[in-house]
This record gives sequence, structure tokens and C-alpha cells, in this order.
Amino acid sequence: MLQEMYPKAVEAGIPAEKYWSMTYEEIVVQAEANVAIKKQQLEEKAMMDYKAAQLNAYGFNDPKKMPKPDQHYPFLKTEDKQEQSNQPQDWEIMKARMIERTEMIKATRERKNKQEKEGIDHGTG
Repeated sequence: MLQEMYPKAVEAGIPAEKYWSMTYEEIVVQAEANVAIKKQQLEEKAMMDYKAAQLNAYGFNDPKKMPKPDQHYPFLKTEDKQEQSNQPQDWEIMKARMIERTEMIKATRERKNKQEKEGIDHGTG
């Protein structure tokens, strides 16, 4: 099964040299994380492209009405304004996800180490 998954895992961004030392759960978690990161990057790029097109329209048609950078790009706002918002910020959500994934990986490694100590070999079958 791991042999069959290898090409897809490498396509999903898992380094080839690390693949063989990972458990199935680690491979799945890493592949899902890589896909989510790529999707987020594409969404951010699409939004930035759209915002740039909007600014071009302002610049061409009515430069006097062009918004200030922090009005057009909310992430440029000062921290004071962001702290007033009670909603979690993107970085807080990403941090929580990373902590959750880290805990999952730790649990998988502990389970793997325990199985190895007990003499269970999952690699043959």
C-alpha cells in the first residue's frame, strides 16, 4: 500500500527522502496540510490579483478616489485596530490548526514507538 501511495504523496509535497520513515497517519496528515496550504496560497493570490485590478481601475478612472493602502488591504491595519475585533484572526486559526496537527503527529509517533517496543511489525503482511 505504501508503495502505491508513494507517487501521489510526492506529488502532494511530501519529500521523497522522508516518505519512507513516516507512518500512514503522518503521510495523510502531511498531505492534507500541504493541500490546504496550497489552496490558501492560491486564494490569497487570487484576492491580491483582484485587489490590484481594483486599484488599477481607480488609478485609471478616478485617481483622487483611490483608497489608502490600509483601506484596500485590511491586513495592513495597525495591531490596535485588529485587537478591537473579537473574531479570531487568520494567524490564530492557523496556529490552532498547527497545534492540533502537531498533537496528532505526536500521538501517532508515540503509538508507533509503542508498537515497535511490543514487537509488532506493520511493514510485513
